[in-house]
Amino acid sequence: MKIKLTEWASKQINPPPHRNTLTKWVSHGLIQPLPEFIGRAYYVEETAKFIGGRTTSPQRGKPRQTEIKQNKKRLIHRI
Repeated sequence: MKIKLTEWASKQINPPPHRNTLTKWVSHGLIQPLPEFIGRAYYVEETAKFIGGRTTSPQRGKPRQTEIKQNKKRLIHRI
């Protein structure tokens, strides 16, 4: 039996990912069997599995303090 993708996500993952994330997973083929787009929503088998994942956290934001200290030179060295 097929259920909405958002319902499937709420049963599989707590807290469930945002709808945009789920749509991205579908477009990249990370949910098997692939969900079907019917009407205005994606429907997926209840037994579907997420087959992707990230092993490390994304690197974003400010650079580390050690990187800043290495790149920072004193005024006397820049003249």
